[in-house]
Amino acid sequence: MAVTRRMPRVQAVVLPVLRDSLGPDVKVGSWVEGVDLREMPLINVRRLGGVALDIDQMDRATIELTAYGNEGLVQTENLLLDARQVIWDMVDRQVVTPKGYLHSFRETMGPTQFDSPYDGTWRIQCLIQLGLRPPRTS
Repeated sequence: MAVTRRMPRVQAVVLPVLRDSLGPDVKVGSWVEGVDLREMPLINVRRLGGVALDIDQMDRATIELTAYGNEGLVQTENLLLDARQVIWDMVDRQVVTPKGYLHSFRETMGPTQFDSPYDGTWRIQCLIQLGLRPPRTS
């Protein structure tokens, strides 16, 4: 039996736009490489949960948006705020990607500083609930 899943991973919608918007000097991904390959600054997007309202047409994914940086606390916070702005703009402008689009934005935890697990770096993160839809069909 073949499975036809219509709902994309939220990372498949968000990551390409973040990469394009933040530029080549920022590593953007959904996991952090090992110490020998790790690059700073970096933005990490990880799904923490959410609610499937209609598994074919609408999902509410809660993401953890985390910025890591080695230049300083303010620079790391600014990176997170820039990434958050990109995601807000995707919702506000209804940016449609080949994988789907975001229709709503609700920040459930604002930018917060945490201890970084990586020596010599800063960590700022927030939680955002995003309304997610699959690509529009004609």
